[in-house]
Amino acid sequence: MTRLTRSQVQDRNRETVLGVARDAFLRDGYVATSLASVAKEAGFTTGIVYSSFGSKADLALGVLERLQAEQIGALGDRVAGALAAGDVLDQVRAWAAEAMSSGWVRFELELLLDTMNDPRLAAAQTQRQTASIQQAVAVVRSLVPPDAMDDETLEVLAEAAVDYAIGLAMRQSVNPDATPERFLRLIEPLVAGLTPGPHG
Repeated sequence: MTRLTRSQVQDRNRETVLGVARDAFLRDGYVATSLASVAKEAGFTTGIVYSSFGSKADLALGVLERLQAEQIGALGDRVAGALAAGDVLDQVRAWAAEAMSSGWVRFELELLLDTMNDPRLAAAQTQRQTASIQQAVAVVRSLVPPDAMDDETLEVLAEAAVDYAIGLAMRQSVNPDATPERFLRLIEPLVAGLTPGPHG
């Protein structure tokens, strides 16, 4: 059996910590999860976790970066095969319900409140939000016929969708009855106009 290099061991440890931390953050939230508990669950010393990430916030950002890409990618996969406006909105509803119940929202909000006064971490959060808008642009672009909308309009729509999702998530954190239904009804004519049928 080939012996792993130091770098390979570090990469393996990092991946293990990210996986364990993801489960813990989604299950228990950011505030209730400690690096010590993540290290214990991963079978490592706390020092190994610190050497890989430096702080709980840095570990959380690493988890969220992947989680965000996965969630928006899942939304893109859901709407990719939906051609009628109603089908698209049904897929958005299903995705939103799963995302909101996953623990992602609480995790995001708790981390945001904990890092907003740290310039370095706040900048990292801003960079991640910018990336989420670009990922959302790709989803919106997949819904519209080629050349039906310019890049600036696509970005404005995607940014509005991200901003709305953040606002709804904040509302749902205190009011579980808050839903995206009114917003989806509002945009249904727009979606219908953009998705008249199959296009390539």
